Amino acid sequence: MAQLNLDQEAASLAKILESVAEASPRRAINPASCQVTALIQPTPGELVQALEVGDYNVLFYAGHGVSAPDGGLLFLRPGEAMNGTELAQVLVRCQVKLAVFNACWGAQPYQQAHQAVPRSSLAEVLIHHGVPAVLGMRDSIADQEALSFIQVFTQALAERSPVDEAVAIARQHLLTLYKFNQPAWTLPVLYMHPQFNGELLRPFAGNVTEIPEYSATWMGEQRTPSAYLRSLESPPEVWSVRGGIMRVGSREGNDLVLQHPGVSRDHAEIFYRDSSRMDDLEPSYLLRDRSRYGTWISSDEGWHKVHQQEVPLRSQTQLRFGNPRSQALEFVVE
Repeated sequence: MAQLNLDQEAASLAKILESVAEASPRRAINPASCQVTALIQPTPGELVQALEVGDYNVLFYAGHGVSAPDGGLLFLRPGEAMNGTELAQVLVRCQVKLAVFNACWGAQPYQQAHQAVPRSSLAEVLIHHGVPAVLGMRDSIADQEALSFIQVFTQALAERSPVDEAVAIARQHLLTLYKFNQPAWTLPVLYMHPQFNGELLRPFAGNVTEIPEYSATWMGEQRTPSAYLRSLESPPEVWSVRGGIMRVGSREGNDLVLQHPGVSRDHAEIFYRDSSRMDDLEPSYLLRDRSRYGTWISSDEGWHKVHQQEVPLRSQTQLRFGNPRSQALEFVVE
């Protein structure tokens, strides 16, 4: 097994990542800054702790490993390894959006009796457990080629390109450098969860179209009962449900834009559904969750998670979008 100069590689990678904003050829885009935490040969516990106490959206791994049925083994330090399934659970719990592996086995399936075991590669196992995006190598790649790829890849991410577009830009860079003389540009393989739109960083919004407060074309002539979300701080912020519907998410153009960790681009809808039943004493407002990580709703029994569901909302119900530790908002019907 080849010897790795981990300290030097970590320092080189950190320098590349932290300088991407200053090196942007398109400064008008206002690229995002990047902060790096380097762990040199951590124990599995140290890696888990660092992910849980931090707020990271990318994990980068450079090191040895082998393929195995449960996503392979990552050799974090001599005598201590973590399998792909264990890593997947940590990454999903900590809401890491992208995992990058500079290792020759990341995109290789486990072989049994000279047959590839389906969905056994590290990348496939991570995606299966819910990690939004995984970038692995289908074969070994030279250090200089890997660093060239990572530099352009992270530059594109800092300029707010989607992950798949950033990979395409970086692969084209390798093809330009080495032509067809080396297979470097073919080695990076991207896996993306079907529910992930590829946005690691929120792009700058263009013009936002305002929806009229009441529109006879989609709500009929009847005015809906007034409702709003409000923060629990003093003085509270208030966001009205206009025209019987409120769209919540991290994307600009939603009625309520939240940038908390775990909030999906188009996270949820709060909407009014008319009912002709005479015994309906309360307005019929509902929450439809469309997110990746779910919405937490308060009840007499405590908080419970709603995921990809449609549930009724009562007045004075508290909501947390995307993360059970995020700011609670109260739904109120007047």
